Amino acid sequence: MPLEPTANPEQRSNRRVASRIIGWSLAFGLILGGMTACAEGTSRDAEIGKQKDAERTSVVTGVQATSSARLLAGSPEATPPAAVRDSPPGS
Repeated sequence: MPLEPTANPEQRSNRRVASRIIGWSLAFGLILGGMTACAEGTSRDAEIGKQKDAERTSVVTGVQATSSARLLAGSPEATPPAAVRDSPPGS
């Protein structure tokens, strides 16, 4: 009875490695293509954006001033515990 041919294990692992390399290369290419598609515009557009940013007023300073004022204003007077509040004066 003749034996049937079997696949060489090294040949199988080489195919697996090759398919992984091709898969990762394709994924990397798609990601790189997507990123370059998002990067559009010219230096003129960048300069216009810089000018618009420079003309805007900052909101951060107002928010910081308000937060600082609230922090430095202090906390309200503490109420005494119930035992001290309910005791008669002078005791």
